[in-house]
Amino acid sequence: MRKFKIPIQIKFLILIAILLSLISLLTIKFVGDYSANSLRKEIGLRARMFGKSIAASAEDALIENDELFLFKLVTDAVKNRDILYAFVVNEEGTIKAHSDINQYGKKYTPRGKEVKAGRILKFKGKEILEITIPVLLAGKKKIGEVHLGVSLEPIKENLKKLRETIIFITLGIFFVGIVITAFMTKIMTDPIKTLVKGTMEIAEGNFDFRIRKYPKDEIGDLAVAFNQMARSLKEKELIKDAFKRYVSKQVAEEIFKNPEKYIQSLKGERRKVAVFFADIRGFTPLAEKLPPEEVVSILNDYLSLMTEIVFKYEGTLDKFIGDCIMSVFGAPISHPDDALRAVKAAYEIQEYLNRVNEERKKEGKIPVYVGIGINYGEAVVGNIGSKERLDYTVIGDTVNLASRLESLAKKGEILISEQVYNEVKEHVVVEEIPPTKVKGKERPVKIYSVKKVAY
Repeated sequence: MRKFKIPIQIKFLILIAILLSLISLLTIKFVGDYSANSLRKEIGLRARMFGKSIAASAEDALIENDELFLFKLVTDAVKNRDILYAFVVNEEGTIKAHSDINQYGKKYTPRGKEVKAGRILKFKGKEILEITIPVLLAGKKKIGEVHLGVSLEPIKENLKKLRETIIFITLGIFFVGIVITAFMTKIMTDPIKTLVKGTMEIAEGNFDFRIRKYPKDEIGDLAVAFNQMARSLKEKELIKDAFKRYVSKQVAEEIFKNPEKYIQSLKGERRKVAVFFADIRGFTPLAEKLPPEEVVSILNDYLSLMTEIVFKYEGTLDKFIGDCIMSVFGAPISHPDDALRAVKAAYEIQEYLNRVNEERKKEGKIPVYVGIGINYGEAVVGNIGSKERLDYTVIGDTVNLASRLESLAKKGEILISEQVYNEVKEHVVVEEIPPTKVKGKERPVKIYSVKKVAY
């Protein structure tokens, strides 16, 4: 069962939503607390100034015990809409005047929670701030106190409006943030989606896929790296496709380890190679005597055998020409002993065919013989052909002479040029053939027939 996948864009939106929500809550909390303290301090300051004015007026009345005047003071005080009650107590704590006449003459007992501005307490079910101002005689001796109950409802109303404003602004920021985040994540995730698509295209073998548009940032760097990878894979695939049919598995693996090293071979270059032609002698009349199925079977068996031995010595299969095989030693991978490898492959083919032919003779079958020609020298190597069809091959005079030597070779014979002999003379036993005139050469060429090869 396929697991549910959350797109990265949604993850970003959820993350930003959580962050904005936390910021909003913290803003409401800290701004609200700060505003509440500021408003409380401001109201307390104004109430204290108002209370000092009352205390100054109550000084003489307390001394003279003028309760009527004190009562007028507290009555006038509560006319202020923020003052819920007011009263004056003497030095002994007895209420000498109160805006609530029922409290007159009672003993004052402090209540509520003491704060810096006064006391927070409940009055008629509402929270208020009680301010206490001392009444001083001549500004020194305390003879009583003025108490004002200040309503905190304005603070709550202001805080409510402030919170609503903060919430409104926060919601605006929240939605703007979500829109911007959605836009930014789209910009960020679109290239990632393209990269995912590109990866799938590459997995399906489409190495021509390229990311055309990408941002100038780290994701852009990743896109550039992807395009470089796609080009590299295409080059490797081209090399793989060009060489996999012509070389042995070992050679192919060596090429794929460092394909850039062999790209030039595809484009074309000159290098020294040993060119090897092997042709089945008398195959045309043989084919006329046998059923088509047997002709194809014999041809496939012998060509497969020769290809296998060529690959054993890390040669490259150039092409099949009817019942003839053309191979190259030295391209795309070269060795110091390419000429000797070609001669060893030829000698092993002839040795193997000698054994097979003995078996064929015993079975009453027609033996099959091969003539081989080998030349060594400089040739042009590369992919040659049309846009529709290219072949990795070698061309030049070196190839032509190898072909001429093969046409001169008798059944079971290996003919090599002077250039090959100079490379392998310490490892072979040969019979020198008188210089022979071949097509394309003005002078007769030295030819050697290989009789034995030392392994």
